[in-house]
Amino acid sequence: MKEAVSQGNKVETLPLVNVLTSPEKLIHASPRIQAQVIAEARYFNMLAQLKYVCEDANIWYQLPLRVKQHIQSAEYSFKNQKRQLDIEHAAIKEALSELSCSWVYLKGAAYQMLELPVFYGRLMNDIDILVPEDQLKKIETALGDHGWTHKTLTDYDEKFYREWSQEIPPLRHFSRQTELDVHFNILPKRLSQSPASAFLLKQTQRLNSDENAYTLTPAALLLHSAIHLFHESEYHKGIRDLFDIHLLIKHFGTDDAFWSQLVTLQAQLGNTDSTFYALHFSEAIYQTKIPAHIKAHYQQYKPNMLTLMLTEPSFHYVFTSMYPLHHHSGHHRAISTLYLRGHFKRLPIYKLIPHLIKKSLLKLLPEKKEETMFD
Repeated sequence: MKEAVSQGNKVETLPLVNVLTSPEKLIHASPRIQAQVIAEARYFNMLAQLKYVCEDANIWYQLPLRVKQHIQSAEYSFKNQKRQLDIEHAAIKEALSELSCSWVYLKGAAYQMLELPVFYGRLMNDIDILVPEDQLKKIETALGDHGWTHKTLTDYDEKFYREWSQEIPPLRHFSRQTELDVHFNILPKRLSQSPASAFLLKQTQRLNSDENAYTLTPAALLLHSAIHLFHESEYHKGIRDLFDIHLLIKHFGTDDAFWSQLVTLQAQLGNTDSTFYALHFSEAIYQTKIPAHIKAHYQQYKPNMLTLMLTEPSFHYVFTSMYPLHHHSGHHRAISTLYLRGHFKRLPIYKLIPHLIKKSLLKLLPEKKEETMFD
């Protein structure tokens, strides 16, 4: 993505995505541009990740002191969050100890628990875990007995979670205020392309030899990230989610076995279009190194020309230009296209239309501080 220039006052900007791919640009930028990059990175909760990005590019010590101070301040928040995750891990272990069941950390929690160096500084919004569906009620009760309570929901959203989602309504600990999302699948259970939850629980690696805590295997981590990202309907943090995919490939992609496992697992898991999009945009935006035979393999899952014409500009926009300073005339078209696409991916048409009507009507009511589903 080229450095942007506003049409009105000809104000130059340096988008964060450009710094993530070419960190040296941050050294030569003016103090005003550096401040803009810091503000954008903070907006997407990615400021602490610039520490790894700059160290990996061997430019950390060339940065101005004021820039390093902002990044180090965010780094302290990351370290505090890691300590808090250790506390929550111990609490989950205690809550589920009598059930003798396993759980799988997903997304940001998994990256932190695995301590992958490429994810140093990567903040998480909440803790996501995957559990066996046949033990879901017992797990929900056990967590409730240990202080996790459901966030406030409308009656409609509560019913929607229970009938159509791949997770129970979000939990928040009453004293620590940490949020926990308990999943039993990675896609809504009524979708035809939703994988068997028991199958996913087999694509795991144990975190510690004497515990029941797991993460997904490297190939499954990438597939889950791709499926999660390309079934979304809102892309406020799209830049970070696509960067996650780039980092997973950067870390694991030098091993040929990783790619073999990815193709094998993909054949069993389905949702091939999500992985095509993930590889395509990761390479296009972050210059991710993907083996030629893998790119050739996923070409067979490339969407038809019409679909690609409609979606590619929108995806490129949300992965590069969601920071308000970078918005342009295509903003509403991009987010509307992907909003509708995401809903069509997650709901059958007979449920989608009444759902959108219902949500529109609810938004006309006096605003309440409630968690909403598929907004």
